[in-house]
Amino acid sequence: MTRDWELIRKLLIFFEEKQSPAHVEVPAIEGYNELTIKYHLVLLYDAGLLRCETVKSSTSDRVVYVIPFDLTWEGHEFLDKVKSETVWRKIQKVIASKGGALAFSVLNQLATRFALEMVKHS
Repeated sequence: MTRDWELIRKLLIFFEEKQSPAHVEVPAIEGYNELTIKYHLVLLYDAGLLRCETVKSSTSDRVVYVIPFDLTWEGHEFLDKVKSETVWRKIQKVIASKGGALAFSVLNQLATRFALEMVKHS
């Protein structure tokens, strides 16, 4: 399964807007099935963007799925850069021009650059 940057952004926004500190096992994100959402929640946990409890395999340390609670500091930092629709549209254009595949570190740098440009022009 490939990373879906749109889903990642939607999940980060969901957890930022969530009013309760309680966990939400599988947030309802329109257009995405439970398996895809769970996969992306693990990715967000692995990236250090989402605070979660892990559920591991009974035979290894492999994380089978996560029980997400809220964003980490880094999750808030990243979302603050990509929350703007203007910045996000610019990032989407770059992603599309690269065939939909872009490393997180590159996407994060682009987000920083576009967010800084937006601040300079305001």
